[in-house]
Amino acid sequence: DVNGIISTKTKLDYESRNNYILNISLSDGNATDYATVFIKVTDVNDNSPVFGTTNTTITILENTPAGTSVTSVSATDADEGFNGLVVYTLKGGEGKMDIDTSGLILLEKVLNREEQGFYNLTVIASDQGRPMLSTALNLTVIIGDVNDNPPVFSSSKYEVSVPEDEMLGRALLTVSATDLDAGANALLKYRIVSQQPSNSSPVFLVNLTTGHLSLSQQLDYESIKQFEIEVEASDGGEPSLSTTTLVVVHVLDVNDNPPEFNQAAYDIFVFENLQKGSPMYTFGVTDKDEVENAQITYYLSAEDGDNPYSIQQDGTILVNGYVDRETKEKYELLLVASDHGVPQRQNFTYVSIQVLDVNDNPPQFTKAQYSANVHVASAKEGASVLSVSATDLDIGNNSVISYSLMNRSDDFRINNHTGEITLSSNLDHITADTVVTLIVIAADHGVPQLTSNVNDINDNAPAFSTMIQTELSVPENAASLDLGVLSATDPDIGVNALISYSLQDDFAGMFHIDSSTGNLMTKKSLDREMTDSYELKIIATDSGKPPRSASLVLNITVEDVNDNPPVFPQKSYSATVKENEPPHVILSAAATDKDIGYNAIIHYTIIGETSSFHVGELSGNITTLQPLDYESHSQYTFILKAFNPGEPSLQDTASITDVDLLFLVTVEDVNEEGPIFDKPSY
Repeated sequence: DVNGIISTKTKLDYESRNNYILNISLSDGNATDYATVFIKVTDVNDNSPVFGTTNTTITILENTPAGTSVTSVSATDADEGFNGLVVYTLKGGEGKMDIDTSGLILLEKVLNREEQGFYNLTVIASDQGRPMLSTALNLTVIIGDVNDNPPVFSSSKYEVSVPEDEMLGRALLTVSATDLDAGANALLKYRIVSQQPSNSSPVFLVNLTTGHLSLSQQLDYESIKQFEIEVEASDGGEPSLSTTTLVVVHVLDVNDNPPEFNQAAYDIFVFENLQKGSPMYTFGVTDKDEVENAQITYYLSAEDGDNPYSIQQDGTILVNGYVDRETKEKYELLLVASDHGVPQRQNFTYVSIQVLDVNDNPPQFTKAQYSANVHVASAKEGASVLSVSATDLDIGNNSVISYSLMNRSDDFRINNHTGEITLSSNLDHITADTVVTLIVIAADHGVPQLTSNVNDINDNAPAFSTMIQTELSVPENAASLDLGVLSATDPDIGVNALISYSLQDDFAGMFHIDSSTGNLMTKKSLDREMTDSYELKIIATDSGKPPRSASLVLNITVEDVNDNPPVFPQKSYSATVKENEPPHVILSAAATDKDIGYNAIIHYTIIGETSSFHVGELSGNITTLQPLDYESHSQYTFILKAFNPGEPSLQDTASITDVDLLFLVTVEDVNEEGPIFDKPSY
């Protein structure tokens, strides 16, 4: 201006033009002078850094090693000097990435896509001017998946119970696995690797994609009761990763098998004299199923309704009624075996029981008496007088009859086979009418031999000897005891003297008597603690018609054996005793013994702490031996033993413990001690 002041007309911009040259003239109207002015524009920090074009979304694999370049950014600043010096900083990345001075972003630590799938980064480009100017660039780093995780099953072991008649193809269970990877690396396929027990063709199938396990062939519990299947899950990665799990299939029994007899039919031979309740035969029946499906119930029946037999549930046929071969010698029975399954299955077989003959019928004469007249004058030795005849309902040797005279006769003899009585002399010694009575005995050839005669009737009952000891003592716990032969006699002869023995009450099979000999035995061990005595009635019955019988009562006392230990009424004892009290009874711990007499005598003793306590050897009373001191001993523990001197010696113990308290003695504190200073003077 007129004053020579140079001023700007517009705002200067260093970045557009950083110097100017001005030519200035000065004139007073007459003379003119010229000058050149050089103007230098000084930079001001008025430009922020500017990033160049770059991809803001970057993908990097998770297994990329540390130190690898993630991406590179570049920013420029139009200013100069410190105003244009660009420095980079990085935000985000959680310590996994960093940026160097050149704008290179580097991987600092190994990535794990399963922990974090992407990172949002902010790169800040700042100049060094005053004030500092900066620009931010947002980047997204996506972590690409690598197949570094194998599939993981939801369980290391699966178990399922399947009935053996399960339908084919229906899902039994579903095995399920997960994979922390993504995409194809997490796409799982299932397959069966192995099966135990192995089979030529697979028993199970697993769906390739769903993991549903199903049957491909029918199960059979009776063949295989359990399968162990190894199932593999593999992903779609390259290379593929896989893992396995164990599937245990428990096959459940279904009642698909009927009972099976070990024979198609049975021919059984039994003697007719079996006592009621006697076992005859035990059937072998099997059922391939188990538990209720294999539990068998038997049914025995006869088509004609005549069935003197019964069957126990162990398959044993018993005589349940009167069996007489002379009445019926063969029984045709139907035996049905049914299981307890649902639905119930059964099988049947035919049982033919042939009754074998026993010599239980004596010969019977066709007449009760025989008579004949003999003329002495014409009698000659060998002449036939008459013939007697007897029959026997038995068969075989049991029905072969021999005849004999009970008393020897000088005048008569009898043919052993035919029963013909003939003269053995000419009777010239008989001078008057004489009646001769002969007793003819007909005897069969059975064992035992049975006889009959024309005169004997069953007019005598059996009788037990008065010498039989009817008061018996027997020890308990013996497996089997022979109590002797308790026989009776019958003065009759033949079948009228044939005696059989039975018990009015055998006390649930505890006693047994031989029906032929009268030998009495125990079948089970006796237990005095259950029953200490028995009154046993023995019945002897002859085979006459009608039969006669007699009875004998035995009183059996069961002797005690030391088979029970003493028992304390409780296993927990406790007592509280005040200190300084004089010795006294603190507790009575009496035990009991189920035995009697000497076997029930109980002795007591203390194990441990015998210096402070005493127990009465026979009473069980526990006493203190001296005053107790709480300050020195506040609790005591010891063992109390109860035993008897029997053979063998049996015992029980009660222990005193501190935690699981069975027997505890606690000493109660008494305020006997005054306060005491630490020092006599201060």
